[in-house]
Amino acid sequence: MTKIVIKIGGSLAIDEAKLEDFLRGFAQITALPHIKVALVHGGGKDINENIALLQEEVNFINGLRVTTPGIMKMVEMTLSGHVNKKLVRMLLAMQCPAVGISGVDGQIFSADKLKAEVDLGQVGDIHSVNPQLIQDLWQSGWTPVVSPISYGAEMPFNVNADTAASELAVALQADQFILVSDVPGVLDGEKNVIGELDAPKIATLIDQQIITGGMIPKVQASLDSIERGLKSIHIVGWHSPEHLRQQITGEENHGSIIR
Repeated sequence: MTKIVIKIGGSLAIDEAKLEDFLRGFAQITALPHIKVALVHGGGKDINENIALLQEEVNFINGLRVTTPGIMKMVEMTLSGHVNKKLVRMLLAMQCPAVGISGVDGQIFSADKLKAEVDLGQVGDIHSVNPQLIQDLWQSGWTPVVSPISYGAEMPFNVNADTAASELAVALQADQFILVSDVPGVLDGEKNVIGELDAPKIATLIDQQIITGGMIPKVQASLDSIERGLKSIHIVGWHSPEHLRQQITGEENHGSIIR
């Protein structure tokens, strides 16, 4: 059995036509024999729209949303409610047996308050992952769609969706962890996608300032996940259902694969 975790973000969360196209391809993948897939999502655009209703100022520090109790309620309602059920509804209409859950369910993600120089409120740091519910759903023929809202003993926590997806992939010992966003992959000095990467190559590219900015923590986190047991991480842009199928089956690489 091939175990795959896919995380979606970027314009897929904004462009309805692109999202529908992706979900069609995703549904086709779940129908392939011997492949089990879990989908992890964020939902920044929808969160921003709903938080605007609170008339509360939104602040980001180092890319993380400062999450007050009022904002946390809206974040959880949006991600685990509206966004999650929208994705499930669309997948069911495509004959994909999807079921929507969050990291709170079955304590998939257990988190503590993230320790930082500035108080970020209810932003969490995942300290343990329990993949049993995902495995049970797979065993029963369901495809999990997972919101990154995480369990805390006294309160839920808002966790970065990339981080949550990566932690789930590690816990499942996934064969592939696929990040689908607006970034086509890791780019070289000529802005061409680098097909294959490993730790020495990444270190060299960072030293040469070819890998810069937000891609640095992304590839460094990827290497950490590889060291913890992941077999491969794919950083890809969205093209078509056919490209997604080729990426997963190994027929063709349309992004950057870190091994």
